[in-house]
Amino acid sequence: MISEDLTTMKTASHAAPADFRSRPITGHVAQDYLGLYRDDPPDYKRIAELVQLSKADLSKLAGVAKSSVRFDANIPVPVAERLREIANIANLVAEFFGGDARKVGLWFELPNPMLGSISPRNMIRAGRYKRLFSFVLDAREAEVAALQKTQATG
Repeated sequence: MISEDLTTMKTASHAAPADFRSRPITGHVAQDYLGLYRDDPPDYKRIAELVQLSKADLSKLAGVAKSSVRFDANIPVPVAERLREIANIANLVAEFFGGDARKVGLWFELPNPMLGSISPRNMIRAGRYKRLFSFVLDAREAEVAALQKTQATG
């Protein structure tokens, strides 16, 4: 279990992207620590509630009318895609917090100094979810590398 909080992890914000061959092919896909995929389809409403995204937020993110945002079988494809991406980010963060949904929700809510003192939720609202995803992957890789280095020298 990774013990450090993402807000305290140091990553190189201006470093060149990591060589894609250094990541395992599934390294960007999280386990379902939060139970967001218990059913098929995923629990889209629960994903939105976890991150506290409104229908207006989701309509802006997905480029659809607010009136079309719904969480049932007729969810617009772009909304479903964004929510699955957000669920993956949430589960990657949950890995750091041992699956604690409350801590994950708080992580999305609070301003993060490593993100320019913007909350992850506001990054998502601003359409920067891909940047947030990269930040989380970089933080995860830095933690794994630090653990491996500690194990090799200890």
